[in-house]
Amino acid sequence: MKLLKNAIVVIIIGFAFASCDPEADPEFIYPKEYLPAYPGSYWDYTNGERILTSPSYVGHSYEASIGSIENTGKVYVPMYNDEYLYEYTITQNSTQYPTMKLLEEKVGNAWTIREINGEAIKRQMVSAPDSLIIPFPPYSNSVDSVFKNILVVVEFIDSLGVERWNLKEYYAKDVGLIRVEANNPLDTLSEIVIKEIQAYKISN
Repeated sequence: MKLLKNAIVVIIIGFAFASCDPEADPEFIYPKEYLPAYPGSYWDYTNGERILTSPSYVGHSYEASIGSIENTGKVYVPMYNDEYLYEYTITQNSTQYPTMKLLEEKVGNAWTIREINGEAIKRQMVSAPDSLIIPFPPYSNSVDSVFKNILVVVEFIDSLGVERWNLKEYYAKDVGLIRVEANNPLDTLSEIVIKEIQAYKISN
């Protein structure tokens, strides 16, 4: 009987250690509301592009800095447009800038996403319109062409400043990316619309 009790104690201790093992239960990093890239979702745009997410969450980790022999530890994240998505941040194939923050939820300071020929490329949240109207084609599965609760982020070369941005992205709450505009910061021509959303499905 004593031997049986000891065996039961050993099994219980074993389960306790297993439940404390960080490798046993990797964390899930879920999408946030301005980029609701839940597995199985998609977005169609006027330029013919379709952005897809993975059908399920995917285990992932990455090296957080140059020359690091340690990584961030395995978590489960969705894949968005073939990139691992950590809330509003995607991974990049780079040890210098392993991740790129796409946006944040308030107007604030700029952040660096990469460097090109010694020039820092930055992003910054800017003032957004109260609403944005995008006409949907008759075949669209969406009946709403008026988007509210919008965030706007611009991408720019640091030495030129945020006012002379080269890329502007609009994100709508519970929808995601709805418009992309491009601008030549070296001339006075008006910005052009690269793409606008035409249909989408959020599988949450």
